[in-house]
Amino acid sequence: MSIKEFAIINQGPKFYEFSSNLDGQRYYFNYSYNERNDTWYLTIRNADRDIVLSGLACLTNNYLMVSRFVIEEFFPVGEIQIADVNDDGNDPSYLNFGDNVSAFYQSVVS
Repeated sequence: MSIKEFAIINQGPKFYEFSSNLDGQRYYFNYSYNERNDTWYLTIRNADRDIVLSGLACLTNNYLMVSRFVIEEFFPVGEIQIADVNDDGNDPSYLNFGDNVSAFYQSVVS
């Protein structure tokens, strides 16, 4: 089991995308910011850019953020978690996401 931190670099856009290899497969992560409720939302796409999961609110202490929706043939069995690295329990906001609040992937593959 390993933990990988996503390289979230929040430079002010309300939408951005990056890709990462998770358990040997490439995925694209789209983060979009909703001003109305001060929340970031995550959409995950596979290597063909087909949507695997969409509209996931990025909230701290949400330990089943992804795995409750996972169908193994579409996404690895690991878990994505949002954490405040200062341990203050803050949810990602427009300004702190990628700074003191980040996203992590916890693999179940050795």
